[in-house]
Amino acid sequence: MALLTTGLWIPLRHARYAPLLLMFLVMTCGYCNYGSQTGFSDKTSPLLTLPGDTPHTVFGKILRVHQTSDGGKRLDLKIHHMLRQGRPFAASGGLRLSVAESERRFMPGDEIAVRTRLRIPRRFGTPGEFDYPRYLADRGMQFTGFVPDDAGVAMIQRAKQAFWPRLRSHIGQLIDRSATSRDQAALIRALVIGDKDLLSRKQRQNLAQLGLSHLFSISGFHLGLVAMFGYFTMLAVVRSSEAFLLLVPPRRLLPCLLMPLLWCYLQMVGQALPVTRAWLAAVAVAALFWSRRCCQPARVALAVAGTILVAKPTALFTPSFQLSFAGVFGILILMPRWIGILPARPIFLRRIAQLGMVTTAAGIVTTPLVLWHFHMLAPAGLLINLWAGPVIGGIAIPVGLGGMLLSPLWPAAAGVCFRFMGVLVESVLKLSTKVPDLPLLAARKLYLPLPALLLISLMVAMLLLPWRKRHALLLAALLAALCLWPPSRPEQLRVTALSVGQGDALLVSDCRGRHYLIDGGGMAHSTFDTGERLVAPALGRLGIRKLTAVILSHDHPDHRNGLVHILKHFPVQAFWCAIPEKDLWPPLRKQLEDRHIPVRIFQPGWTLVEDTPALETAVFVPPQTMANFNDRSVVFYTRFRKDGILLTGDLESSGIDCLLKAWPSRPVSLLKLPHHGSRSSPVDLLLARFSPRQVFVSLGFDNPFGFPHRETLTSLEKYRLPLWRTDLHGTVAFDLKNGIWHVRSWQNGLFR
Repeated sequence: MALLTTGLWIPLRHARYAPLLLMFLVMTCGYCNYGSQTGFSDKTSPLLTLPGDTPHTVFGKILRVHQTSDGGKRLDLKIHHMLRQGRPFAASGGLRLSVAESERRFMPGDEIAVRTRLRIPRRFGTPGEFDYPRYLADRGMQFTGFVPDDAGVAMIQRAKQAFWPRLRSHIGQLIDRSATSRDQAALIRALVIGDKDLLSRKQRQNLAQLGLSHLFSISGFHLGLVAMFGYFTMLAVVRSSEAFLLLVPPRRLLPCLLMPLLWCYLQMVGQALPVTRAWLAAVAVAALFWSRRCCQPARVALAVAGTILVAKPTALFTPSFQLSFAGVFGILILMPRWIGILPARPIFLRRIAQLGMVTTAAGIVTTPLVLWHFHMLAPAGLLINLWAGPVIGGIAIPVGLGGMLLSPLWPAAAGVCFRFMGVLVESVLKLSTKVPDLPLLAARKLYLPLPALLLISLMVAMLLLPWRKRHALLLAALLAALCLWPPSRPEQLRVTALSVGQGDALLVSDCRGRHYLIDGGGMAHSTFDTGERLVAPALGRLGIRKLTAVILSHDHPDHRNGLVHILKHFPVQAFWCAIPEKDLWPPLRKQLEDRHIPVRIFQPGWTLVEDTPALETAVFVPPQTMANFNDRSVVFYTRFRKDGILLTGDLESSGIDCLLKAWPSRPVSLLKLPHHGSRSSPVDLLLARFSPRQVFVSLGFDNPFGFPHRETLTSLEKYRLPLWRTDLHGTVAFDLKNGIWHVRSWQNGLFR
């Protein structure tokens, strides 16, 4: 594919739109080669046939070690052997092993053995979710595994640590000793050696809301500082010798001599993609200087992008690659237009203004990508970067690089540099936190549907084109379309069962544009926030702008945990439950109080919320004195003419008896199985009473409870009813149109 791309490019390289053609060819090359790195290189690998529910002993070599902020570690292993019936056999593949609690020191190159279940990573099947399998494939990992602590990992052979990892570890330990706190050490590590593993979740959110995340990622700016220091140092040496000056002009020679220094820095900071991109660009520029050739900067950037995609096609789909090159092209296109408007001011003021322009140009072009990947809009970042950028980039980072240079030679002086750097960075962040409090500058989570993202992308594309007066009218039209885009609503009724693993998250929408979210999923004893990672992106992609009511069926983690993020970031008119507000889960109660969301507590029995001939909505609450919390689940019912929806929460035998005894004789054509299809919920009674036409269940893939139970499936077979399952079908949408339920499931980015 690379040869074909080159063959197409050479005859057309002088065309007017050659850069756009090259960009298209580069992206096509990356997309076509993507499949070569997303699966096993050996399709006959015995690992593919191993049962996922049985632990296996794996022997492998550690490729990467990541420290988590909660005291655990993630180890990326290259598997080379496994045990079968006590005998080793050769195997190949990549395993990401999570160690929940770890104090042992692991290093790349260590040979280890671990007994764990090998799981093939898979997506939940929810609109807008993060593609975790693709993320792991980009790192060469095809399996995931878990052990609770270091006792589950046996060290076979310690690796002799290479020079660069050893030096990086030494500098990291010196930073830890020099910093005044763990949080400060995490910030310094990110700026100096590119180690962001220790940044806490709170720190990452704070940097994102301030628009400063890019400053804490090793990038071309850091490489440029190293190159500038090396260039002027070498230039002073060359100028001291007349023989050197006569041999080769410094401007031709020095860029080439800088490449080994920049390569050493690349190894030092872990070869992150932004700094790799900058190093390849530096190599290209040095080659141009040496060969006395000129080339447009955009073509150099595209050539670098093509080189990266040929070597690693999966990079095309990573946020790092997309944001890095989008920012570069934004700067290359917009800065030449803006630079002419600077008045004749002192050079110091012009440099500060240029820095603000660079930040603004990169921010404009990367906005659609940031909204797509991270659902974040941080307008305060444009203002904060005007002064935080020069302080961190012009003072803190050079001081940190000086400390890194002094670390092997004079650790005490290096510690002083790191300590000063930490105080300076924390001061900048402390002052910056006041800016989002200003009007219109507060950071916001924006979960947008695909049409809105496309309109924003078109608006950005308009700004990148050569400006014409008619473009202002087109830009205004796009902005009006974005603001006036109609909200999502079904023709009659729609139920969307979101795939959130072992839990419930159900969205009910009616023809009047009202949206009810029943539960939000959740994972007990896990940092994975289903509300943030699954439910909120899905609501955004489905075009849900506000929720009429958020309903908590009962107070269990797999139903309530994901609602915290939803209540915080979506307009919610009311919160419905059967639990007294004072007894709600504290994080949930806090969000209700902070957002001033009205709470409606339903009493036991049936409560009609709306009752019209065409549309009816009601809630049933079992007695809240039952010993089993599942039997206290709130039941949601809505009807459009002769078709009703019954969502039964986690009701078990006693709760179902109460429901059927109090049933006010209403039609049910769509039924959600209670308690994830457990045999403790007598499905036969519900099927015999209601005779539904469609049945679905929410549950997690390969869940440890064995849901849905075989007895439940047998009952459905007896009534000849197909079962829609979120573990197998992903998110499932049921649309009622003229008395017929049209069912679609989320597959490969679309409802099919």
